[in-house]
Amino acid sequence: MSKDPRPKKIEKLRSIISDSKNNLASIPPLPLPLNARLEVTGIIAEKSSVFKSNLYPLLLYFQCTDGTEYPVIFKDGDDMRQDQLVIQLFTLMDRLLRKENLDLKLIPYNVLATGPLQGMAQFIPSKTIAAIVSEHGNLLNYLRVHNPDEGSVGTSGVEPGVIDTFVRSCAGYCVVTYLLGVGDRHLDNLLVAPDGHFFHVDFGYILGRDPKPFPPPVKVCKEMVDGMGGAQSPHYARFKNFCFTAFSILRKSANLILNLVALMVEANIPDIKHRDVHEQIQEKFRLDLTEEEAIKHFEALLNETSYITVVLDRIHDLAQYWRS
Repeated sequence: MSKDPRPKKIEKLRSIISDSKNNLASIPPLPLPLNARLEVTGIIAEKSSVFKSNLYPLLLYFQCTDGTEYPVIFKDGDDMRQDQLVIQLFTLMDRLLRKENLDLKLIPYNVLATGPLQGMAQFIPSKTIAAIVSEHGNLLNYLRVHNPDEGSVGTSGVEPGVIDTFVRSCAGYCVVTYLLGVGDRHLDNLLVAPDGHFFHVDFGYILGRDPKPFPPPVKVCKEMVDGMGGAQSPHYARFKNFCFTAFSILRKSANLILNLVALMVEANIPDIKHRDVHEQIQEKFRLDLTEEEAIKHFEALLNETSYITVVLDRIHDLAQYWRS
């Protein structure tokens, strides 16, 4: 199957699912391992597909007993244990924030490693920022196509609730990816759903490891800031305040987060095995500072990031220009 062109792969996958001998299209109700609260009755052949990426992950649409569909990405050849751990920590941080009545619209998708090099992840219909920029020019145009609101004041013709979701989720992911030192961030692993949910995927580099030199500690790209209406907009000011509040709340639970990560050191996960995990994360919390000093520290990181990002984006644009 690996040498076939992608359309042929999709055709083969669908015929394997449809073939009644394989018992994939119709099965007695079973709990879905990725989300045991859901019972599934089979895979929908005509909706299932194969991704373009070099490992050709499968996109499988499961039919649920309640009439809904649940799309799942199945990967073979990727160690998804690290992704699973990162998502579990995001989920924990999300709970800690919600306990303090701060909902930052973090939608950690479900991930389940089924072996050292296989696993599945929930598929969230969305687009990468790279795809959005090439198709729509910018994030606001993309959100406006899906959620227009002609009468909106101050949200650039986009439904206010969608911009609010975007601002909150940008702040949430900004803080949680900073604390876990998530690396290798680029416009192909930052995604936005049509309802404004922003989220990160692909956690192959964590705890400060990064294939690129001088990675910014806080991951905010120019496209995200533009989606809020620019660095001078009230939405960007709200974004910063959400970041500061989230950072303050999570610092109070620093020991819980540190202890959970420390328990994973023996799990043989690449980035955790070779690094002083405790030190790496403790450094991020800056427990040596007062709350006020910690917020000032985070604000300085944000300002520094926006400057570095703009410079790096310009270099990237120039490189693309010379290439073309």
